[in-house]
Amino acid sequence: MLLGKMPALDPEEAFFVAQKKARLFGLEVLREDQLTPDHEALEVLPAEFAREFHVLPLRVDKGRLHVAIADPTNTATLAMLGFLSNKSPVLKMASGEAIDRAIAKVYSTLDADHRLLDEGPTVEEDIAAAAAGLERLAHQQPVVRLVNNILAEAIRRRASDIHIRPGGHLVTLIFRIDGDMTQVRQFTKNLLSAVVSRIKILGRMDITKRHIPQDGQARIRDGERTVDLRISVLPTIEGESVVIRLLNPTLDVNDVHDLGFTPADGVRVAVLLQRTSGILLATGPTGSGKSTTLYSALKTMISSNVNIITVENPVEYRIAGIEQVPVSPEQGLTFAKVLRNILRHDPDVIMVGEIRDAETALIAVESGLTGHLVLSTLHTNSAIGTMSRLLEMGIEDYLIRATLIAIIAQRLVRKTCLACKILDESDGDLRALFGAAPDEPFYHGAGCPECLKRGYSGRRMTYELLVSTPALRRLITHALDADALQRQAIADGMVPLTLHALSLARAGEISLAEVFSTRID
Repeated sequence: MLLGKMPALDPEEAFFVAQKKARLFGLEVLREDQLTPDHEALEVLPAEFAREFHVLPLRVDKGRLHVAIADPTNTATLAMLGFLSNKSPVLKMASGEAIDRAIAKVYSTLDADHRLLDEGPTVEEDIAAAAAGLERLAHQQPVVRLVNNILAEAIRRRASDIHIRPGGHLVTLIFRIDGDMTQVRQFTKNLLSAVVSRIKILGRMDITKRHIPQDGQARIRDGERTVDLRISVLPTIEGESVVIRLLNPTLDVNDVHDLGFTPADGVRVAVLLQRTSGILLATGPTGSGKSTTLYSALKTMISSNVNIITVENPVEYRIAGIEQVPVSPEQGLTFAKVLRNILRHDPDVIMVGEIRDAETALIAVESGLTGHLVLSTLHTNSAIGTMSRLLEMGIEDYLIRATLIAIIAQRLVRKTCLACKILDESDGDLRALFGAAPDEPFYHGAGCPECLKRGYSGRRMTYELLVSTPALRRLITHALDADALQRQAIADGMVPLTLHALSLARAGEISLAEVFSTRID
């Protein structure tokens, strides 16, 4: 039977039942008149959490939180206690009825705010009152601490994204780590409004608008590190869902040689970046590292005494010595409009964050034709598929032939954890698929504390580099023969993406399963 459904007991009888249970766990049991929390303890736990799980904070002592609890067997509650308070809990027992009465008494102020949230606004005055209540909740120390702890834990675990996903009665916290969606924990849905409001305040969004999507951004510090947050709030039937992307505004790589190219390809890319006109594209799905590749290329060129301007939405990394222009479609400042103005700003190198439409594609290609080196990204699966996509966007084949320098089609693959790397006894079908011998050694991670039991630690790029040669350019026509282009690109030195991934598996850097994930067909 749930604690919230238990029939009411006489206070003495309830104390006697709690006392018997406390003996089983070796815990001290408290009478109702002993449930007198101090002010510091009340600031540690939100009223919603206390009510939901029948937990009353009593006092804070030397980094520990003394709490009265009705059910010490609830491990989820104990985990949330530590997460919310960022302190080690010291448990004492009391009856559920006594705890509930004490909570109702000491959290009476917050109860008023909670009623505002439950009833919901019906007229303009109620909306203003509810917004004020939400804002007060969002600024309370327990809610601030909860959001801070979520962000700090995501940074510590090297997450790229935080998902706060509401369900029926609980909210699930999920981190995307090395591309994987990893469930971290759940918390009571009563906290959702306050948590989302706190995040909206961080992202400079409107906390009164709960039925429309909103985007925001913020910058936080974690010790010596600065982290940029890109925040998206989306209304769902279960409540507002939040996704926070974590970005390091300082690039971890110095130039293209640090990206993971083979020595020969690293030299080829560095030479291509010395060109004074044309267009170089980094392609791949969302989250494949395209922006990192282009930023690394820009850092390679900074010392070349050239004027570099970027057009981005948003500006992901800030690099000294480069003029970076953020676009704002809401205000009519689109990629195409900014590009037209940039051409009058005397650039040598232009980086376009993403080619999304035919107008931007045409201006980018024409810029590459008129004495500018243009770098940009495109969402395509392969180098050859990029040329088909440009043709579909209405770019004439002669313009592609005249301006295309190279295409880097890439993915990010998970690196095998070195601390738990073991031989991979993959089945014969997977080996045969890649032409590997039955006894050829491959490795995977068994899972250990170092990699949080995942078998992977970090990611790296795998890629194919297509360089435009005279022979290849002759094949770029409206009647595009993709197979002929692929054969010519390989003859010109391109290693197909999956074969490059296979070479990483043979070197023990990634598993065969990761190679399989790079297949395009």
